[in-house]
Parts: sequence; C-alpha cells; structure tokens
Amino acid sequence: MKKLLALMVALVLMLGLMPAAVTAESDLEPYVIDYYMLTNAVSSDLPAVTDAINAIIQPKFNATVKITMLPWGDWFNTVNTRIPAGEKVDIVFTADWYQYTQSIAKNYFLPLNDLMAEYAAQTMEQLGEVFVIGSQFKGINYGVPTDKELAVNGGFLWNKTLADKYGFEIDPTWKSYADWEPLLQVIKDNEPDILPILTDGSLYHVDQISYVGCDIAWYSANPDDPTLYFMWEADYYLDELRAIRSMFEKGFIPRDAVSAETDYYNNHLQLGDFFLTTQPLKPGKGKSTELMSAALNRDVVYDEFETTPLLVNTTHCGGSMLAIAATSEDPARAMMFINEMHVNPDLTNTLLWGVEGVTYEVVSEDPFRVLPIEGNTWTGAVMGWTLGNIFNSYLAEYEEADKYELLAATKVGIPGHIANGYRFDAEDWLDEIVSINNAMELYARPIRVGAVDTDSECAKLVAAAEDAGLRDFFAAVQADFDAWLAAK
Repeated sequence: MKKLLALMVALVLMLGLMPAAVTAESDLEPYVIDYYMLTNAVSSDLPAVTDAINAIIQPKFNATVKITMLPWGDWFNTVNTRIPAGEKVDIVFTADWYQYTQSIAKNYFLPLNDLMAEYAAQTMEQLGEVFVIGSQFKGINYGVPTDKELAVNGGFLWNKTLADKYGFEIDPTWKSYADWEPLLQVIKDNEPDILPILTDGSLYHVDQISYVGCDIAWYSANPDDPTLYFMWEADYYLDELRAIRSMFEKGFIPRDAVSAETDYYNNHLQLGDFFLTTQPLKPGKGKSTELMSAALNRDVVYDEFETTPLLVNTTHCGGSMLAIAATSEDPARAMMFINEMHVNPDLTNTLLWGVEGVTYEVVSEDPFRVLPIEGNTWTGAVMGWTLGNIFNSYLAEYEEADKYELLAATKVGIPGHIANGYRFDAEDWLDEIVSINNAMELYARPIRVGAVDTDSECAKLVAAAEDAGLRDFFAAVQADFDAWLAAK
C-alpha cells in the first residue's frame, strides 16, 4: 500500500497534473464553491475574510468561495437536510467521531481517490500514507484529512495565573477532578467571578477512544485490547462520573453547564474566567499557548498536563477531514480549493487569522508572531484544526518556535491501537445508530456535568440504549471487527 501511494503521487507529478497546470482563468468557467464551514460561532467579519480568500483563489482556478458558517448546534440540522434534498453543497467537514461512516452509508460524500490524484497531488504527498490511507473506508477516500498532529491525548488545563496567586502545588500525576478538590475549594471561597470547573460534559482527561457514532462504542486505551465497550458501563468511566457528581454537588461546576450553548467552552476559554477544565492537548504545552494567543484576556496564563497516553487510532487518522458532497456541481474545483488550503500559506492564514489590520495584527517580525485584534469575531469562531494544513499557519505570540516540529513528531514512533484502521460499515444499521444516539442524548449531558445521580441515571441511559437495539448493534460490530482482525 505504501508503494502504491508513492507511485500514485509520482505518476501525478510526472504527468504534471497539478492545479496550476489546468486552472488558468481562460481554461475554466467561473464557479462558486459552497463551503459549509464548521465553526464555534458565526462571524460578522465573514465578508471581509471572504473577499480576501477570493482574491487568492480566483486568479488560480477562476472560482470564488461562498462560506456558510455553521456552529456545532446547527451543523447536522443543516448539512443532513440540504445534501439529501439535492441542494448544491461542495465542501463539508467530517470526522470519524462526527458521522463519517454514517454519511458514507447515506451516500452524502463522493469518493475522492481520482480527484485527489488529479488535483491534489501536493496534498497527498504532504499528508503521507498515515493520513491518506488511514482515513480510507474500504480503500476509498471520502475525506481529505487536515494535515496536523496525528496522535492526540487529553488532560487538564488550568489557569496558572490563579494557581500562582494562591501558591498552589499541582501534581501532574492527578487523574481525576477529585484530586483537585482542595484547590477548587479555595477558588470557590475566594473568587466569586471565576468558574472553579469549566465543562460542557466533555471528559478529555479520561482514557476513551471513540469509535462508532457518538458514544455508542469505544475501545480502551490498552493498545492490545480488541474488546468493544459501552463506556457507560465501564467501571473507570463510572468512577470519574461519580467524582464529577461530587464536584457539582459542592458547587464547583456551574448549574448552567447542563444547558450551556455550544460556544460555552469558547467564550470562557477566551475570557479566562475559570480555573480548571479538560482539553485535547498538543505537544510542548501547545494547547495552553494556543489558547493564550487567542484569548481576549491578555492577563491570563494557562498551563496543562496530560493524563492519557499517546496512541494512534482510527479516530485520529480521520479526526478532521473535508469531504466533497454528492451534490457538488464541480467536484474538481472543490478539490482544487482543498488542495490550495493545504499548499498555499496565504490561504491557510487567511482562513485561520482573517485579514491583517481587521482581525489580527503582526506583533513581531523576528520571530514572526501574530495576535487577534480585540473585538474581532473571526479568530474565535474558526478552528485551525479543520482548515487544511496547520503547518502553514502563522505562530501566535505565546507559541513556541518548535511547535510544528513537536506536532510532526506525533506522526512517527507512536504506538498504534490494535483496532487502528478499522471502520464499521454502518449501511445496514443507520436506524439503530440514530435510535441509540437519541436515547443516550436524553441522559448523557446531565450525567457528564454531574447534575444528576450517576448510578440511577446511567442505568436509565443503558436501558434506553438497549431498548433502541444496543446489544444487537454491539454484537454486529464485534463480529465484524473480529473478522477484520483475523484477515489482517
């Protein structure tokens, strides 16, 4: 497979099938690319940024882009309605943890192998087989991965400014929110305007490898464990949920965490008005420095430590991708745009940072560093890890010079899970997946933020999932995986 990928790229390069060779304005009719962008919020800076993007791409392949910014809460209601309705959609976000295989089963996405070979050879070469092959479903690419770190782990992120103020001693071996209780009590007693714990129910500090659907099937962090688990029945997961329940009862978690808007994390991370949270992390304390650079509060300093191991798995290989919708009227032009997102730093940075002097400013020339302009609505709305190639992105003020070397190191030498590369064909189970997810949705968030009794509500969640077909679904996935593993 590795040789096949290399031959494909070499052949494309030899034949000169690069976008620049076929995309002069005289060669192509004008086209508008409809890009449905997953965002934290809708930005009022969109018109200015769109104009800047179009100034970059229009001379290259005679296309302009129309960006529809869709926050998390609006994504599926829009995308999963417009594509099956036959409406023109060109580019959409997808991920293994965000209905990738279900969308393939519904024929929402086009197969991209030929398009990638013809119009994105540079991108294929840069990504390498770890992403190109690792994101395939039955040998077919339905999404172009973001070029970023590969293995991702989770852990705690905290407000170091507050920790220093109170002289806290923080132990990097802590695994549970309960370990932080004495510190949280000090914050609660002395900082009335600070959230002791910021959470929307995401538990990035707990070993969990998502596999199918939302929270239906998981593998453990043991790389040699082939067993599929329902996380809501796993002892170590339930133990942490009980600890979170205790945190809620003691007032460390705000009551509005149960019903918070989808930009809940984003708002507070930018304001810095919290003490402790959990996040997916990056090497070299890359998450904390990244958040500090984007924060609206310039006085806050964050710090972090990991609690889960680095482990390559299917979810990471397909953790962030751009797909071309089956309703695209010019898939080739859509692929040209995706390729440009990967190979053109000007486009990458316009997508990520916006327009200089409008949404960001250059704060240092040597070394080159940028910062968002206070009050801009673009940099907090977009998410760099969805925008093609983060290795082309400007470094922000607090980020280390070796950030990208450290991220690249996560692509090599990291252990792989025994299930890495496996994806379940969901075509015959779409109704059950929807029913199970709907059943869990009634209970999951209140449990995860500690707003309800852990054991009784988890029992209700499991029962509801079983009524929706959980056990038959699990048996089908486990049997399919066992067969895949045996063949492998």
